[in-house]
Amino acid sequence: MTAKQRRTQAERRAATTAALIDGTIAALSEVGYSRTTVQEICTRAGVSHGALFGRFSTLLDLMLAAAEEVARRQLDNFARRIAQLPNTEDANLILPLLRTSSRDPINAVWIELLVAARTDAQIRDRLRPISEEYGGRILDSSREIRALDALPEHERAAFIANIVHYFDGEALSGVLYPDAEFERQRLTMLATMSADYLRAHDK
Repeated sequence: MTAKQRRTQAERRAATTAALIDGTIAALSEVGYSRTTVQEICTRAGVSHGALFGRFSTLLDLMLAAAEEVARRQLDNFARRIAQLPNTEDANLILPLLRTSSRDPINAVWIELLVAARTDAQIRDRLRPISEEYGGRILDSSREIRALDALPEHERAAFIANIVHYFDGEALSGVLYPDAEFERQRLTMLATMSADYLRAHDK
């Protein structure tokens, strides 16, 4: 077997793995955890069951790989949006970006798995280290936000976590209670509270 043939096989394998992960992200986002079955994923990915289990030992392994990919995409998207801002010293410019990230359809992958983890110890145990790494990378990304420079490290982590969790919850509740004007008021209130909190440290 030549090197060229081996590379071709590797490329095919990588393409199949990517299709499976994309199919899982789409399924979790569109039909939810309970209906994200092997058949659903394979249909979306255009591959066989054998192809799935030839790359992932279990369906949960594939779902966790999808969660990691969502984390990577979300961080990349956020970094790109931050880079496009005229400055990062105004928290009022940052909060809408975090809201946009939470409302990205792919973020539903995390929400679906977190809800499942509430009652499933295996998912909870497997998801925890991935979530911790994701949180750490979000914290690292926050260092590009000059508005947070005055915060001590432990308070920066708490501040970021509170904002992210707030917007995740808002994205979920907004499914039942969509109200653009009410959401605008809530964002204004959150921006005011955040600005007051940050000003208290910028002395």
